[in-house]
Amino acid sequence: MNFLRAIAGLPRLLKRPQFLAQIIATDFIPWVLWEEPRNILRGYFAYARAFSEILSVPFLLKTLLSPWKGIAEKMPSIVRWDQFLQAFFVNLVTRMIGMVIRLLAIILSIALQILLFALFIVLFVGWFVFPLVAIGILAVVFIIV
Repeated sequence: MNFLRAIAGLPRLLKRPQFLAQIIATDFIPWVLWEEPRNILRGYFAYARAFSEILSVPFLLKTLLSPWKGIAEKMPSIVRWDQFLQAFFVNLVTRMIGMVIRLLAIILSIALQILLFALFIVLFVGWFVFPLVAIGILAVVFIIV
């Protein structure tokens, strides 16, 4: 509803160019050049922090050789060599499974951070470039017409 009222008030605003220039200078330009880029940065850091907490690379590196989901058998005495070998290989397999899954999680975490940074760069640069492109397109349209 506010949008419709704003659109309805646009012709009156265009009839008063000094007021329009004042609004652009005091509200629009600071918003475009300072407030919204700061919000974009805050959003990026919030997402980066959330991704790093969900898939924590330092934690995954600390627990890289831990057994998967804590599945491990108690090691019997070496005198019972058959039970010892069975427990040894079960523990070895669960640690290898844990290592593979944690390595995949580390790769996923790094890939997500790189993708997030690339999207941030596109959005941040696009925020400043878009008005210039829009003005250029309008200038070309008005020159041709």
